[in-house]
Amino acid sequence: MPDDDTVPQPRNLVICLDGTTNEPETGFTNVARMFDVCVKDDQQLVYYDPGVGTMGSRAAVTQLGRSATRVAGMVAGHGIRDNIEEAYGWLCTRYRPGDQIYVFGFSRGAYTARALTGMIRTVGLLHADALNLIPYALKLYVQSGPDTDLAGEPDPNTTTQEKEFWKLRNDFRKKFGNPHFPGPFQKTPQISFLGVWDTVKSVGWLNGRARWEVARWPFTANIDRVQTARHALAIDERRRPFAEYRFGGKGLENRDVQEVWFAGVHGDIGGECRDDNRLPDIALDWMIREAHTAGIRIDHNAYRRSLGIKFGAPLPDDGALGVITPNAMQWRLARGWRPRVLRPDDVLHPSVLYRVEATRNTSTPYQSPFDL
Repeated sequence: MPDDDTVPQPRNLVICLDGTTNEPETGFTNVARMFDVCVKDDQQLVYYDPGVGTMGSRAAVTQLGRSATRVAGMVAGHGIRDNIEEAYGWLCTRYRPGDQIYVFGFSRGAYTARALTGMIRTVGLLHADALNLIPYALKLYVQSGPDTDLAGEPDPNTTTQEKEFWKLRNDFRKKFGNPHFPGPFQKTPQISFLGVWDTVKSVGWLNGRARWEVARWPFTANIDRVQTARHALAIDERRRPFAEYRFGGKGLENRDVQEVWFAGVHGDIGGECRDDNRLPDIALDWMIREAHTAGIRIDHNAYRRSLGIKFGAPLPDDGALGVITPNAMQWRLARGWRPRVLRPDDVLHPSVLYRVEATRNTSTPYQSPFDL
């Protein structure tokens, strides 16, 4: 068969979305490290976005304007839309039939990652020559359900307005969507793997009071078009704006979904490692192994540089004893304190139990928020 008639081999398309103000020069988070350990070649294309509130809006033409939009992104999640549109556009221009999509995120970048998968669920992927319609596609996604994180497709017997919206959505996909991408009524997964570290959906301090605006984008909890999902949760986080945001909703019973608790606060799970705190290594290694099982190709040399061990070898036990970053007292004084909630069937990473047992009879036993 002539070379130009051969069918291209399916590839991995990997999206890495970092948290608020996580530019590389400020330290490498687990999302940046995940980007680093991924093989990058013609069969695995990898995209990295430093996160909300980093580079400033692409529409800002002056340094002052870029600084202003950067601050707006930090305070009010202003940049989430830009981050989603850019990652979505990257996928639209690269997707070929059979390609596998992997999405990673930390903190607000985790929420952005989940919103990206929600957008893909709602409007699919656009044809590469329709990229000018990305803002409209995002608008369709945001309007795709009621103001709830567990939004689902409306019942056929619901309101005329809802029926009209879903008809508009489906017509849009038929006219401008990539014809090779799974259609709106196919139950096949559209995303092969979603991996997130400690999702945060609070996007801003309002009116100078201890109240935060909460993002509510459809299909960020109900991830029923994701084949495999992994969520690393911080068991010791107390700050109310950093409340855990769990997966949930209908349609997950046939999906491989795991949420696992790790010792540490928000930054200890997905943030930068320090010499006195190797806790981020534990959550990173877990995610890498899970993603590798799902088909991600790992650069073994980069893995060794990042984690200091051979790929597949166990992490040293003493990493589980790293110093947990204390939450600032002003959060408690401002009534911004909220213990995290553990469900009866939740899973603790083995490192949590190791930390409990290793410190039980010491002068500084691990004070877990739960009775372990």
